Amino acid sequence: MRTLQGLENTVDLVLAQRAQAGDPHALEAVFSTHAPFVQRVARALGVPDGELDDVVQDVFVIAFKRLASFQHGKLSTWLYRITANVVANRHRARRVRDAFLGFWKRQPPRREAPADEAFDRLETRRQIAEVLAHMSDKKREVFALYEIEGLSGDEIAERVGCSIDTVWTRLHYARRDFEALARKRGLR
Repeated sequence: MRTLQGLENTVDLVLAQRAQAGDPHALEAVFSTHAPFVQRVARALGVPDGELDDVVQDVFVIAFKRLASFQHGKLSTWLYRITANVVANRHRARRVRDAFLGFWKRQPPRREAPADEAFDRLETRRQIAEVLAHMSDKKREVFALYEIEGLSGDEIAERVGCSIDTVWTRLHYARRDFEALARKRGLR
């Protein structure tokens, strides 16, 4: 058994080294060999079928960017950890987005809506604005551009003049802050 595991680790390492060197066939081999595994893991971790392809793509974008950090072990173990992190981030983002969109009704109240319903909507918007006002400028900016305006990470990076990694970091902390501030104000 150790021989097979050692062989798999050696094959993974050689494949990873070829991919690190920019061999497109090696990158394709990494993807075609491990994409079904990543998809199964993502599904097992609760990703809806309609999002599986996006998750697989996200995992391999991250994996290929970080391929230089793979030095030993099994690629599948390394990819599992990346997949688990991507899925956890998506679940966290979904919770924040669902909470946010539940509070922030984009449609104006209909004329026939009862006055108390319209008041509740306005009050919720006021509370959301208050939560956003308590966030740091940089986090609020990224949060608003992503969650409200629907811009991509690349578009946000270009607009605010920072790296894409900085965008994702700020968004991560902005979502966390938004959840905590909303909970503190009784919005959840």
